[in-house]
Amino acid sequence: MGMINSKSKYITCSNKSDIKCSYRFPTIFHSGSLISLRNRKLKYIDFEFYNRQRFCMKKKVLILGLDGVGKTDLFNRLICPTNQLPKLHSLSQPTVGYNVETIKVYSRHFYLRRCHKITIWDCGGQPSLRSLWPYHFSNTSLLLWLINAHDRSRLDINLDLLSQTLKNRLLDRVPVLIVVYQTSVVLQNQKKIFNENHNENLLTNLEVAYRFLITLSTYRANTFKWQVISINLNDNSNEDLKRVQQSFKELMEL
Repeated sequence: MGMINSKSKYITCSNKSDIKCSYRFPTIFHSGSLISLRNRKLKYIDFEFYNRQRFCMKKKVLILGLDGVGKTDLFNRLICPTNQLPKLHSLSQPTVGYNVETIKVYSRHFYLRRCHKITIWDCGGQPSLRSLWPYHFSNTSLLLWLINAHDRSRLDINLDLLSQTLKNRLLDRVPVLIVVYQTSVVLQNQKKIFNENHNENLLTNLEVAYRFLITLSTYRANTFKWQVISINLNDNSNEDLKRVQQSFKELMEL
């Protein structure tokens, strides 16, 4: 005969933002056993590590687009503090390879505060580097496609390349965030385009969304989550950066 201790589970809560759960396996006492189990230390399974992994999730955001649209500029604004933003205007060299950094984005799920570690990959958009893009597609949580609002002449090329990129099976059902980006930071070979279209005939998020549906077809666009936003960071405002992070939360369901 055996007897099972009924007090087998307890939960300790130090505060609402840090919940630790520990579980105690039932202790079985055998009346005929020669070994006393009273002096044995009770063994616990501490799920603190499990909770830490559950509420600190890792995601991957891949920034792609044509060359000279401002991908590295947006990348640096997302990872750098506000007081360092003026120094970024001197960064106008094309990206050779890729840049990688990790940021933290916080969200609330009911009464729990979650921390999400988002690794941002900025890949070079030059024609010679686009063949290397598929090597970075695995484990992508969100594809951020950047379009320069001043570069209307390359919109068709931009959307055709995006459509071809989304055909890769590694990006199947991956959410897409299309950012129509207004910035004064441009490459040397894009200054002519910027000067001609400055504050005139700029692309809008509604126009890009409509052209994206035509290029991709409505059927394919319904197979994944996507969003088009327009931001202007020439005044070093943080409001548009918060909009980008909010889109991260919505599309990746953080």
